[in-house]
Amino acid sequence: MHGGMTSPGDRKTRSNPRDITSLVDAARSVAAARGISGMSLRTVAEEAETSVGSISYRIGDRAALIAAVLDREIELMARARREWGARVAGHDVLGSGLLADLVCEWLDEGAHGRRTSAIVTCELALLAAREPSALPAIALLFEEAEGLWRDILPSTPEGERVARFIACYCLDEQVFSIVLSDETDYRLLRHSTVRGMLRGGQGSGDPAGSRWHMALVERLAVPAAAALDESALPQQGTKSTIAEHIADLIVGQGVGVLSHRAVAQVAGVATSSVAHHFPTHRDILFAGVEAVYLRLRGQIRDTGARLGSGDIIRLTHECALAALTDPGFRPFAIDMRRRRAENVHAQYAEWLGVPVDSDRARVQALVVASIGNGLRSLATGADWLPGPDMVRLLTKGGTGVLI
Repeated sequence: MHGGMTSPGDRKTRSNPRDITSLVDAARSVAAARGISGMSLRTVAEEAETSVGSISYRIGDRAALIAAVLDREIELMARARREWGARVAGHDVLGSGLLADLVCEWLDEGAHGRRTSAIVTCELALLAAREPSALPAIALLFEEAEGLWRDILPSTPEGERVARFIACYCLDEQVFSIVLSDETDYRLLRHSTVRGMLRGGQGSGDPAGSRWHMALVERLAVPAAAALDESALPQQGTKSTIAEHIADLIVGQGVGVLSHRAVAQVAGVATSSVAHHFPTHRDILFAGVEAVYLRLRGQIRDTGARLGSGDIIRLTHECALAALTDPGFRPFAIDMRRRRAENVHAQYAEWLGVPVDSDRARVQALVVASIGNGLRSLATGADWLPGPDMVRLLTKGGTGVLI
């Protein structure tokens, strides 16, 4: 296994491989339902209907279990790569216009048939983004995902570039396709974005398509209304102070570490005081995400912050994952997805070589792919590319042409 397991090297030889796979799949199910933070030897043992000792003997400690989950996801992605390659073998996916259908179907499959893998992949990426040295093999998972599109596309430098673009796009888009799969206007927005991603030519863009795209962005403001309510600021006094400490915990360690005790420790107050202001775990989580969200919105408004913030990337994905189990976070997830390019669209249009507002779907596609590449960079410890360099990486010869 990858990831430096702490168990003895001959552990596999003493166990039935199918038994190990069964345990790892139980761990994946727990991670998909409760997040990586909720995946422990105990919760996995409960899911697998076995003992903690059995897991320790066959796999090792929690770090070894996480490494085994990553290995399993690499294996499953390689299998999906083979299946999708066979599905389109002999077809010219670029010339026939099939590529947009394939991208949308891949994302929809991640919301349904591949749901567990899609959620776990996002959880692993977020874990690695906070601790790049914890999961060095995460790069192999990203490579398999990109390889799926390389196999489908022509074996040319052009095909490799488009494969990288699509893989980065899907890394960011997938979590929203899961949580918002029942939101018609989101799916239409996603389709518009995918069409923009695959639109060729540098030209003057697609004004009619832009009007449709922005109409969808505005329509999604309705289900996102709770996230847009500026009056929802935390109350003044102790409650506001504690909320800011919760926000600091989320930024530093992620939503998975939140508890009344953890918040009390960083806030320097009694656990009972935290419980008085935020009675439930959901209250803590919601207050912290709201505080971070409003803080980041203020930074963007006041300083013109762009896509260089790992906090923004991590928060958007954590909000979407939180919305899977708590509908209270759904407005935040919708708002963060619908406004993927709102604060940077003019700059990206300039880098793409199209007039501002002339092709908002195409610009949003590049921004989504940039965020996906940013998450990949955070997770692998790769250098963070400035915006113009990102455009050169993801578009043809730095000309702004996507396909």
